[in-house]
Amino acid sequence: MKKITLFFALVLLSFQSNAQIADGSVAPDFTVTDINGVTHSLSTYLAAGKTVLMDVSATWCGPCWNLHNSKALEDLTIAYGPEGSDEVVVLFIEGDAATTSADLNGTTAATQGNWVAGTNYPIIDGSNVGSLYQITYFPTVFRICPNGLVYEVGGRTASAIRTDLNANCVPLIGTQNNVGALENANSFCTSAGSAVTKMRNYGENTITTATVNLLENGTVVATKNYTGSMPRFTTRNVTFDSYSFDATANYSVEVATANSNPVLNPTLASAAMDVDVASQATTDVVVKVYTDNYPSEISWNIKNSAGTIVATAGPYAGTASGGGVDANTTKIHNVTLLTNDCYSINLLDSYGDGWGYGSTPHGLEVFNSSDLSIVSIDGDNFTTTLAKPNAMTTTQLSVSAFEVNNLKLYPNPTTGIISINTETSVNVSVVDVTGKVVFVATNVTKDKNIDLSGLQKGVYLAKISSENATTTEKIILN
Repeated sequence: MKKITLFFALVLLSFQSNAQIADGSVAPDFTVTDINGVTHSLSTYLAAGKTVLMDVSATWCGPCWNLHNSKALEDLTIAYGPEGSDEVVVLFIEGDAATTSADLNGTTAATQGNWVAGTNYPIIDGSNVGSLYQITYFPTVFRICPNGLVYEVGGRTASAIRTDLNANCVPLIGTQNNVGALENANSFCTSAGSAVTKMRNYGENTITTATVNLLENGTVVATKNYTGSMPRFTTRNVTFDSYSFDATANYSVEVATANSNPVLNPTLASAAMDVDVASQATTDVVVKVYTDNYPSEISWNIKNSAGTIVATAGPYAGTASGGGVDANTTKIHNVTLLTNDCYSINLLDSYGDGWGYGSTPHGLEVFNSSDLSIVSIDGDNFTTTLAKPNAMTTTQLSVSAFEVNNLKLYPNPTTGIISINTETSVNVSVVDVTGKVVFVATNVTKDKNIDLSGLQKGVYLAKISSENATTTEKIILN
């Protein structure tokens, strides 16, 4: 990252006066509390025969973020943690004393992203632990075997770390038929399409057959049988036959069987599926680009269904150190599309850290010729490329289908205040992940904001109803 890279170097140098704890040392004991209020004691885990993996990182550290996003420690937790064979404990230790809760949640400029969302092992804001182990650089990953000796294992793959644990600690037993379904998104130019889902093997046996179901509002509407080879810690795609999706329905997938046996953990084997249908666009659209503080790294393009770029712009005027005439501003482009085609949009960043720097909104928005916003893409959280396939179509739809595709909430993700694209008044009801209605608004127009700032951060579903159409949209509240 930009300014953070210099900060990283300064902190790294400040650690060089102390040598990192030597391999084979007796691991210093600690008792800490994670961000959810749960206490963790190293000596208690070791006494129970557990092997402890400890990732000491900093939220501003790029290599730490890469390790986090590799999902290696997540894989090991699923396979050998409490919901698997319960042989390994994984702990994330934020080792920089200056880190805040906001940094961990990815809402400041001094962080690589949201470290909390989706993490399935404990997160501990514990610079004291880093000091105990005399950390000289981030990330540092330690293994502490039940014998209480500590060794550095490095930021390797899940398979490589598993091999290291087997060779140097108590050999891992693992589980069988431990298959997980991964959250996934599908986008189509029309309401009918062949959905693709992913499944991952966390068990010891190679999976050669599996039965995967597609569910609509909790009811199985399609089944696909997988045949192939899926070794431990590998992912395979499953493609369903074409299905006509309902814009008002909620979709999910489940792995019902693996190697002709029930899966170990049905909860792990189920996941949500997002299904988006392209927004209706006029042939003349307006693209508004909301730049960040480094516009010289920003560019974008629109591709047609053949993959040909039909519109592109950027990089914009700026300096390598940030700022410039096009920094933190709005660039407006008029684009002409052909009829009866489907278009994808790509946001690009040459530095590889997205469009997330500065106090203004960052991203791209497309407006129809009637000044109706039809596509909104948040540019904060990506690296080199952020792709939105099948974002808009110029194929004519029926009136009801047109309304469904354009009943969109924005910005999304949001910090609380959202608006809706609609030419008529609509009713909006918001439910949480348990199905409880937590917010209701009636007679909402495009000029009236919806304030969700009173709700807790998380994922919600919003049901939007007009006189002629109803749709459901996921909201991410940051």
